[in-house]
Amino acid sequence: MSAIRHATALALMVAASAVSGVAAAQTGAATPALDPARVAVASELIELLFPAATREKMIDGMMQPMLANIRQSMTQNPQFEALLNNDARAREVFDRFLDRQLSRSTEAMHAGLPGMATAMTNAYARRFDVGQLRELKAFFSTPTGRVYMQQSMTIMSDPDVAAWQRDLMKQSMSHMQADVAELTKDIMALAGDEKKP
Repeated sequence: MSAIRHATALALMVAASAVSGVAAAQTGAATPALDPARVAVASELIELLFPAATREKMIDGMMQPMLANIRQSMTQNPQFEALLNNDARAREVFDRFLDRQLSRSTEAMHAGLPGMATAMTNAYARRFDVGQLRELKAFFSTPTGRVYMQQSMTIMSDPDVAAWQRDLMKQSMSHMQADVAELTKDIMALAGDEKKP
């Protein structure tokens, strides 16, 4: 049973990290001031790419397939899968957990959408000049550009991408399980050393 607890704890850490999209902050030199002309055109581009009226729906469309992949990856552990298949209560608890994670993550993403739009505007303004931003805006205003925008939101649910993501998470889980077992052993050894006279 302890192996299942370890597997579950590790799976939850992977899930939380994947769903929240936590990234390490970059440190370094101060960021130079942005060109207001670039920011103005970048803001128009972001509004075209991620219209304020449909941002929540777009985010929901990306979050759901991601969580489905996480769910499938977590149940690839044979012990965990057996537990869920043999105990309806465990499956209910697991389903409630994932539903709660989706709800919390979605709420956090919805609340953060204004900040995301500002951050993306600044990121585009930092990387592209006014002419390039206008060319991007012109492309995304074309029929092909609009189709690309719509389809890009569904890429994570593509069978090949989903299979790759599950395989990557499965590999991460197997390494993490071994690493946590070793960490636990090392910490327990330290605790044993402290008890010695």
